[in-house]
Amino acid sequence: MSAKTELVLVPVSTHTGELRVLVRRDTSSEKQVLPHHFLKADVLQKSALEFVLRDLFAQADGEELSGWLSSAKCKDRVVDVYDRDLLFESAQSVAIVRVVAIPSELAPDARGVWLTPDELFAEDSHLSHDCRLFVRDALALVPFWIRHSPLAFELLPKVFSIQDLRVLVGLLSGQDIDPGNFHRRLKRLDVLNPLVAGQRVHRWEFAWGKGEVLKGEGLIP
Repeated sequence: MSAKTELVLVPVSTHTGELRVLVRRDTSSEKQVLPHHFLKADVLQKSALEFVLRDLFAQADGEELSGWLSSAKCKDRVVDVYDRDLLFESAQSVAIVRVVAIPSELAPDARGVWLTPDELFAEDSHLSHDCRLFVRDALALVPFWIRHSPLAFELLPKVFSIQDLRVLVGLLSGQDIDPGNFHRRLKRLDVLNPLVAGQRVHRWEFAWGKGEVLKGEGLIP
């Protein structure tokens, strides 16, 4: 029997003020699993990604969902490629695991349960063994992605405050972020577009066309 190739998503969100991962219940095993879809060919990964996301957010506003799926804000990142046959007995598939950041305005409409890392890795957790590995490896990469990719901006609403951004970056990087230094760094990076409220700028948008600068410069040191 030849191994099947499976796309496994790790949807993450911070719509509750803390990092959470979306899982679903496997009716055949009663375990909690990550959203997934078997691929007919590796070239179909993009269409499979959209298929899974549309299924997860079938209850969301159609225009809002389509707008997000077609925008630069909808990204996915490879965690790793796992040969389940080597890791787990009787698992004839290769799992391509990717992380997707779900914006705070869409997260409440997801079909599944949002759980914190502590809940997922608790002794009484129902998370399946392979998904436990996938989530662990995905979360280990989050601090790097926060520094060198627009992941934080993918999690935030379209319009946000500097404080919103600073708190989120501190939460996901595990660092104490100095407000003054962070503001100066953002000014130097020039990746934000201001939205004026009165005489001061209170709200900002991320300049998606400038996001590549984060790869080299980093959002934080």
